Amino acid sequence: MVLKRKRRQPVDSVVHDHGFGPEPCFRIGYAETSGNDRSRGRRHGWGRGGTQWPVRILLGALTLSVVVASGAAGIERYLYLKYVAPQAPLVRAKISSADIRSWEEQGRGLPFRAPPVVLTFHDVNKNNTSPYALTPEAFDAQLTALEKAGYRTLTAKQFNHYMNGGAIPRRSVLITFDDGTGGLWKYADRILAKHRMHGTIFAITGSMDKHRPYYLTWREIERMYKSGRWDFQSHTRAMHGREPVDAVGTEGAALANRLWLPAEHRRETEAEYQARVRHDLQGSIDDIVNHGMPAPRMFAVPFSAGPDQENIGSQDIQELKALQGQRLLNGFFPLVMTDHSSIPLTASRRAAAAGTVQRVEVFAKTTPDEMLSNVARMVQVAPDMDRPLYDVENWEGRQSHTGFDVFLGEPAPPGAPRYAKADYRPKSSVDWTDYRTTAIIGRLGNGTNQAALGVRTNSVEPVTVVVTQNRAVLLVDGYEVASRALDKASEHTVTIEVRRQATAVVIDGRVKMNHTSDREAATLSGGITIRSGINHEGDQWPAFQALTISPRDATKNLG
Repeated sequence: MVLKRKRRQPVDSVVHDHGFGPEPCFRIGYAETSGNDRSRGRRHGWGRGGTQWPVRILLGALTLSVVVASGAAGIERYLYLKYVAPQAPLVRAKISSADIRSWEEQGRGLPFRAPPVVLTFHDVNKNNTSPYALTPEAFDAQLTALEKAGYRTLTAKQFNHYMNGGAIPRRSVLITFDDGTGGLWKYADRILAKHRMHGTIFAITGSMDKHRPYYLTWREIERMYKSGRWDFQSHTRAMHGREPVDAVGTEGAALANRLWLPAEHRRETEAEYQARVRHDLQGSIDDIVNHGMPAPRMFAVPFSAGPDQENIGSQDIQELKALQGQRLLNGFFPLVMTDHSSIPLTASRRAAAAGTVQRVEVFAKTTPDEMLSNVARMVQVAPDMDRPLYDVENWEGRQSHTGFDVFLGEPAPPGAPRYAKADYRPKSSVDWTDYRTTAIIGRLGNGTNQAALGVRTNSVEPVTVVVTQNRAVLLVDGYEVASRALDKASEHTVTIEVRRQATAVVIDGRVKMNHTSDREAATLSGGITIRSGINHEGDQWPAFQALTISPRDATKNLG
């Protein structure tokens, strides 16, 4: 086989690409030709000559934007997986037709329009055995009961609108949750959506993103708020706890007490206490606003530590009263929520004037029927009852070991107290005004027993008429302001007419007493109270033989 030798190029030529593919050219003209290549490159093909750097920069920028976008998407995905827990599948409670009928029945007879009632829940979680945590099935049953009984839910804005003097809404509730637990996102959100209901969370803002998964994260909160189903209010930033309040380590609510300063061997001064509370409350507001939500206008007191909670001394009680009495809390929030109060001010005009609202608390063991019953006691009703003495279930506050029959003249059990007091529907008569109540009181003995009819129950200035066989006394906030002699008789008829700030009393149709308060009318409304007592065990108890409550006839003046 003959091998052919590769043909050699002429020594005076060279192969070169001038932009049109490889071609031979003479060495003698190579310098000139290659110089022309640079100019030809400007006209032939991209990325050559003067265009190569702008093009390269553009390509680099596009590449960088893709990388950045991909990186941002990756970071967002990472943060989503880290700070947004997956929601649990929607569950449904097992509800019988008998349950439905019972819940519908409990809604009948209540007014179509009434001031709202506020409910307190804490957590919804199938794995939490706390007495404050409802299972998803239990929460679904509670919402179903509210729905069937004819209640709707309000947003925080709608609730505040009513409390600021707006129109009375349809019979409704404000569903609130304290703390801000993760179960509200994981379990409660889908159940709330199923019922087309709304929830308001009082969040401990300093705990969000911490102690996961017990508390919510801010990313979960932002998603919940954007859904339109949730509002967020304040439950302090970092004062939802108990701290030492003295040298021996006695603990008290951090919000309601001056704390012990161990390094200085003393308690906080009042100025230090107020500065700490103000800093925390403002911080909770800032936390919510900085995450794109409106500034909170409501506050829930941790542990409901109100002025009726005795902690460690009279000085603390005074501080607590100042705290609850618009000195601190109401300076930041127009409305303060509590679950325990000596004066049960459910949502009402009087509660708005006081700046404090009592809620109905729902526990894990609370059945839907019990919850509806508790809510119904808070629904405001009109002062129009013909025979309230026979409505025994709606009288509250009787002394222990003394049944209601004692007001009807029946003897009390041996060893029972010699005094009894009962309020009629105290939680649902908070806004009563412009009404008249009449009582016929019999079996009055020879000065050994007495009975009383009171109005403006639990207001800042209750008014009471006490009658014996031959005398009537008018008490205002427990102090005697008038006294009248009566014709001696074992039976007297007492009529009290309540008008805004004026109270007019007529006994037996002719003996009159009057009182006009200088307090704001919004603080004076309230229902009725009956009292009965004997001086010695074994004496005969007076008897309320008749009692009526009716709207006041504006054309009639008893004064």
